Amino acid sequence: MKMLDVLVARWRDYQANVAGLREIEACGPEMVAQMAADLGMTQSELEEVVSHGAGADKLMTRMIAAFGLNAEELERTDPAVIRDMSILCSRCETKGRCVHELDAGTAAEHAGEFCPNANTFALFVEETVKH
Repeated sequence: MKMLDVLVARWRDYQANVAGLREIEACGPEMVAQMAADLGMTQSELEEVVSHGAGADKLMTRMIAAFGLNAEELERTDPAVIRDMSILCSRCETKGRCVHELDAGTAAEHAGEFCPNANTFALFVEETVKH
């Protein structure tokens, strides 16, 4: 049954990605450019995030917690860094491993092997320990 759950989740992510791209395509180029600018990214970055990022926000929030960090605090104190991390997370090719490690409770321990944001999470942890 676990494999079926994984396949259903992947199908839902795929559908969300397609729906997101359709929404972007339905907006005019000026609106897409404005949305990208408001988010502090290029238009192509926005399109890439929309096309590959389904579920990435939830995974990143879980990963932040796995490192013992507070997502709301980080968003308040370092919004630009969190935005950049979100972009990396949405582009990540190892979301399946991320889910597996998060579910197993080993994500922080093994993040350096698969997570493009592992070093940044470690730096945030270091900063937290110093204060």
